[in-house]
Amino acid sequence: MLTADVVNLLLGDGEATPKGIETTALEMVRTGRLKGEQKADGTVTVRIVPRTADSAPLRPVEELVIERIRRCCRSGGVDRVPRGALGPGDGDEFWVWWRSFQSSVRDEATALGPIRPARNKYVTLMYRGAALAAWFGALWAGVSWSPDWVRFILKAVLMVSLWGLVRLSDVPLGSGPRLTAAGRQAAREWRTHDRAGERRLPKRQVGVAGPESALPVRESRRIWSSYGRSWHVVDAGPLDTPRWGHLWQFVVLTVAVCAAFVVVVVVSLTARPRFGWEWDTGPVLTGVLLWGLWLPARRHVLAVPDESSFRGAVISRWDYDTHYDDPYTEVTHYCCSIEDPATRKAWSFEVDRWSRPMFSREANPELKDRFRVGDVVDVHCSPRRRKIHQISVVEAAPRTD
Repeated sequence: MLTADVVNLLLGDGEATPKGIETTALEMVRTGRLKGEQKADGTVTVRIVPRTADSAPLRPVEELVIERIRRCCRSGGVDRVPRGALGPGDGDEFWVWWRSFQSSVRDEATALGPIRPARNKYVTLMYRGAALAAWFGALWAGVSWSPDWVRFILKAVLMVSLWGLVRLSDVPLGSGPRLTAAGRQAAREWRTHDRAGERRLPKRQVGVAGPESALPVRESRRIWSSYGRSWHVVDAGPLDTPRWGHLWQFVVLTVAVCAAFVVVVVVSLTARPRFGWEWDTGPVLTGVLLWGLWLPARRHVLAVPDESSFRGAVISRWDYDTHYDDPYTEVTHYCCSIEDPATRKAWSFEVDRWSRPMFSREANPELKDRFRVGDVVDVHCSPRRRKIHQISVVEAAPRTD
């Protein structure tokens, strides 16, 4: 019988998804290795069961889940964790643990036979080099021996291929584990299983690259928080400011309407059209733009406080990279969501950034570790503009790594 984490890996085509953490925890509840409780709102919480001398040994994946629960309890000062809070959302602390979880699931699946190990990177490099040599060799031969009009097309394809080769410079050399024939058959059977949906997340939430796509940086989302020693779900605002509903847009709209009105008047007085459709269309279009689009967006903008000062907790942390071509620079943006306990909302901010030469693999641990999930901070900010005026750590979460 396949375990929950291996089934999750099969449904992910050889990649474990964060849903496997929840299903593994529920499986451990069913086997008595964790204690599960269902709250009045339907939330299922799990907590660690003290082990006895006659307890069966834990599998490596189960030991990692217990480690994850213990860490969440320690950072929140609680004794249990909602199963949904075991997933991604706490920066590097999770990613280090997640790599170990993935490795353990793959080792277990490899031993059972559904997947085969990753290909050696040098073998992968040899295959890719042979394919590139064949492709560019064929193009070069075609350019040398083809008619002029074909030569022009082949040169264009060659230039595009060279540009693509530069873009492939960051492609990893390693090839991940792949499903065997038995694994593909087992995956097909589980996809038609009645409870298959419980073991994986929709692709729009978790992509093939792993849990990173479960951390939307620029979208609203709900995050588990244990601030105040009580687990609850917090609505976190997006990182970016609203794109519609600003005053400058109203000014631009007003100027455009006035200019259009002047044009309509001039055309009406000079051309003397038979029908006065312009006089009806202009006000209707203005009303649609103003009352149908701008005013509702403006109300949403004004609903967000312009200035706020509060003591809250960091409940999520992540970073992402942007690239600039002039000069060639790569910028890492360090971001976090901070919960305001008075409103039970969280505001997302960029708190640090670090620039380095493009294609550099350097990291800045001082900025990366400046804030961690669980840190209590004093914040003076503008949630409406997503800007921090001042932030200071009041109580730092334990640094266990």
